[in-house]
Amino acid sequence: MTERVSDAAIDRVREHVKAQVARTSLRKVAKRAGVKVGATKKFIDGSVPYERNLRLWKRYYARELREGVAGTPDDAVPVADAAAVLELLLWAFPDEERPGAQHEAVELFRDLYARHGRTPPAWVHELLESGPPPPRIAVDDGMDEGDDDDEADDDA
Repeated sequence: MTERVSDAAIDRVREHVKAQVARTSLRKVAKRAGVKVGATKKFIDGSVPYERNLRLWKRYYARELREGVAGTPDDAVPVADAAAVLELLLWAFPDEERPGAQHEAVELFRDLYARHGRTPPAWVHELLESGPPPPRIAVDDGMDEGDDDDEADDDA
């Protein structure tokens, strides 16, 4: 077993990596950091990473700080409540556009927090993790808004 790095900065990185693995998965964190899954597991278990991996972990942590992900998110507002408020605020968007507009609004909140050096609330992370919404497919309700054949009849 290798010895653990005592550097407080590395411990902060390690704790962040552990938290991200707990929130998502070992594979997702390893991929985002550019480090192999096995090396990620060893790192969170306390081993000393190779120099290359240590550079990658530092770069990953710096990026997470810059994006406002490395702090502890505030979870005072439940995700369902935040989603409901966004739904109300975006009420004027047509139903088929609203999910995309909501995702865009959440991205704007994330960027706003990041620009001000703040960690976005938990609801921002959770709504973004659900990913961009799939495109909505219009359902034919049997009511025609117009008959395209009428224009052809007018020309005859």
